[in-house]
Amino acid sequence: MEIRLVAQPNCAAAEELRCELSFALAMLALPESFPVQQSSDSTVNSPRLFIDGNLVRPCLPEHGQIACSACLTTHSIPDREIVRWHLARALGRKTVLFICSGNAVRSQMAEAITNYFLGKEWAAFSGGLFPMPLWKPVATALGEIGIELAGSKPKHIELFLGCRFDVIVSLCSSADEFCTAFPGAGRRKHMPFDDPFTSPFFGIGDLNRTRKLRDDMRARILSYLGGEE
Repeated sequence: MEIRLVAQPNCAAAEELRCELSFALAMLALPESFPVQQSSDSTVNSPRLFIDGNLVRPCLPEHGQIACSACLTTHSIPDREIVRWHLARALGRKTVLFICSGNAVRSQMAEAITNYFLGKEWAAFSGGLFPMPLWKPVATALGEIGIELAGSKPKHIELFLGCRFDVIVSLCSSADEFCTAFPGAGRRKHMPFDDPFTSPFFGIGDLNRTRKLRDDMRARILSYLGGEE
C-alpha cells in the first residue's frame, strides 16, 4: 500500500491531516513507522492525501475546516474515519457500518467489539442519526474485556456519504422508523438490541445492563460477521 501526502510548505492543515492519518493507521494496527511519502507543492490549493493513487476527499466539504496562516486560506480535510475507510479498502479488509439513533452506546460498542476481535478481516465504523456524547458505562464495560476507546467520538451517518460498506447493520429496536437513511450500498442487516441509555431503569444498574449488552453483542455480532464469506 502506498500513501502520499502533498501540501504547500508549512501548511497547518497538512499537519492536522497527518494527525488524522496517524490515528487511522493506529486504529488498523499498522505501525507508526509505516512509510508515508511527503512532498511540498506550492501550487496545490489544499493538502492532498493519496492512498494507492486514489485521492482521499472529505465526504462533506464543510467537515474538517482548518484555517492556515501559511496558505492564507481555510482548507477542508478528510476526517480520520474517512481516511481509515480508504486505508481499510486498500488493505483488502471488509467494512461494516453500525448505525443506531445516538451513536452513544450500541453502535460504538459494536464498532469497538468488531475491530478488537475481527480486526484482521473487518474494519468497523459507526454513526448515528442524532449523535450524543459517548455514555460512560460503555467505556467501563469494554475496558473490562481489554478494549480501549481512546479517540472515539460521536459521528453522524452523513460523515460517511460516498463510502460504500460491505455490510450496514442497524441496531435500533425501531430501525424502520429511526434508521432509514443508510449511506453506501452494501448489504443491510437489522440486528436490534435494547438501549440501556433509554431504559426506564436508567441510573439503576446501568453498568450491569451495559455488561449484558456487551456480552450479547459480542456473541451475536461476531457470529454473524465471522460467518460472512
